[in-house]
Amino acid sequence: MTTILPKKIPFIVVFIYLFLTACSSDTSSRFYQKMSNYNFEETLMNLDIAISEHNYRIIHRSNIGQAVRDRGEPDYPLSTVISFCNITYAKEMMQINSNLINDMPCIVTVREELSGVIVGTKLMTINGSNEQQNEFAAKINKNLRSIVEATVE
Repeated sequence: MTTILPKKIPFIVVFIYLFLTACSSDTSSRFYQKMSNYNFEETLMNLDIAISEHNYRIIHRSNIGQAVRDRGEPDYPLSTVISFCNITYAKEMMQINSNLINDMPCIVTVREELSGVIVGTKLMTINGSNEQQNEFAAKINKNLRSIVEATVE
């Protein structure tokens, strides 16, 4: 019985390692972030302009950091999540794969960190089995990266 256990442990360890690596790398590789050269408010203004210049429309703002400050923590770092959409792209996406509605709307975040103001987004997955979906996701990801870059320049 002791000879079987040592043979199973390496397999289990390798399996867990591969599973955790696969899960964490997919999520972290989907985050695209840049440090802003501006303060928080200027960065938000730049982001509004960048979103509109890429033909998207802002549909919601979640001022999370300010909400925490309003609840009694005046020094809490500011953070805002901006949701936006382009109806033409949304229609195209739904025609390709209606499950992609789960990636809607697009979001960009702005947050204060000790190192400065960070602008970030989560990119769409581009390595699925549907080539049309991958091409669409690559197009949207290019827009998202461009919006982040235009915000921080």
